[in-house]
Amino acid sequence: MNEKLQDSAGWLTTAKERRSYLIYFSGQNTVYTYVFMFLTSYLLLCELDAASVAGVLIVVKIWDAVNDCIFGSLMDKLKFRKGGKFIPWIRISLPAIIISTLLLFSIPQSLGVSAKLIWFTVSYILWDTAYTLCDVPVYGLVTTMTNAQAERTDLMTKSRITAYLGVLFAMGLGYVLPAEQVGLSFTSISYIVAGIAAVTMIWLCINGREGALKSESAGNSYTIREMFRYFAGNKYLFIYYGGLLLFSGFNTATSVLQFACFYLFNSAMIASVVAMTSFLPAVIISLFMPSLLKKIDKYRMFIFFAAVYSVLSVVIWLIGPVLVPHLILCVFRGIALGGVLVLQFMFTPDCAEYGQYKTGIEAKGITFAIQTFTMKLVSAVSASLGLAILGWFGWKSVAASSFAELAALGITQSASALSGLWTVYALMPGIGSILAIIIWLRYKLKTQDVGIMARCNSGVITREECEKNLSRTY
Repeated sequence: MNEKLQDSAGWLTTAKERRSYLIYFSGQNTVYTYVFMFLTSYLLLCELDAASVAGVLIVVKIWDAVNDCIFGSLMDKLKFRKGGKFIPWIRISLPAIIISTLLLFSIPQSLGVSAKLIWFTVSYILWDTAYTLCDVPVYGLVTTMTNAQAERTDLMTKSRITAYLGVLFAMGLGYVLPAEQVGLSFTSISYIVAGIAAVTMIWLCINGREGALKSESAGNSYTIREMFRYFAGNKYLFIYYGGLLLFSGFNTATSVLQFACFYLFNSAMIASVVAMTSFLPAVIISLFMPSLLKKIDKYRMFIFFAAVYSVLSVVIWLIGPVLVPHLILCVFRGIALGGVLVLQFMFTPDCAEYGQYKTGIEAKGITFAIQTFTMKLVSAVSASLGLAILGWFGWKSVAASSFAELAALGITQSASALSGLWTVYALMPGIGSILAIIIWLRYKLKTQDVGIMARCNSGVITREECEKNLSRTY
């Protein structure tokens, strides 16, 4: 039976390859979401000082900046005997991401505070490296699975839907199981997360295949000087990710949601309700996104959703911690956030094609490494920024394995600390999204022009033909 999905668009992937690629994101995002959304809660329950943890998160990013560039460059230059350019890295990363996730959430409570910080620092560096090994190649893989622009867009759009399933798994586990009514530890939950990752991410390791043009899947050779020339010629890459760093880095609400609900809405379990009112609308908008992209330019939609998100974030802060109005506003803000999240990764392949067109250097690995670095930096910045603000407002350190234990201990926070908690939760996301939009307005790379550049880069048309058909001079 022929599984090729050949149609008028000329798609090159098989049904099995597409399924494996899409399912992979559910497991990957289960891991990422659990770390991104619940690591802060876990660390604050480990009796660690908020300011100290914030410092560690930033320091680790120094290594992150180095390792993302190293592995991105290696993925461009190394050529494995078999498996292609990106698939071997995906296979290597699977056991690494599972083991490092378990280590990250297994800090022995018997250790002193300094030893706990050391354990956290080492395990976070290991996890950070492992995530680079899985994230950079899986996004780069779409450029070697197919060179059809419509097929790439379809794969990336649908991968956001399956990624949302991973987010949903992680949220359900992380918000419900540690709450007062259940009381399971974050360490125990990490084993469930690791199991989900194993059974969903392994299929791409088995079935993944790189079937695009050989010139795109072969190892590339460029010097350090050429790499910097590639970056210098790829201004839209930095415009886009500069804005994304502000938008997501200031999204400190996620990292403190459980504590906000515990102290401001009187129950950590309410975090699951708040999360669902924000998340389910995002899932719904993702289902309509393929149809919307056929009618509306993705950049215009992206800016619109970001603007709506910024306005609603400020409104939530002004109203204050009143539960019913908060839940209603979260529904509408969730739709806007969902639009941003679905679209946010669709710009990296465009920037990769633009960079190659401008410089003549094919460096997709290092381009997608910038994406991975930015998203990991975002998680560290949002967590560390939120923790730093909490520390500035006088947050009191606590020691508990779950919110059930925290409730039993009866530990309270000062009025100043609770004011800082609401600022971190409600106001900071609005500020970040406004700053991001200011930067994104400088992004002028058109989708239809990227398609023409991709044909030029793969040798289908000449550069002269390309320049003749572009909407403007780049």
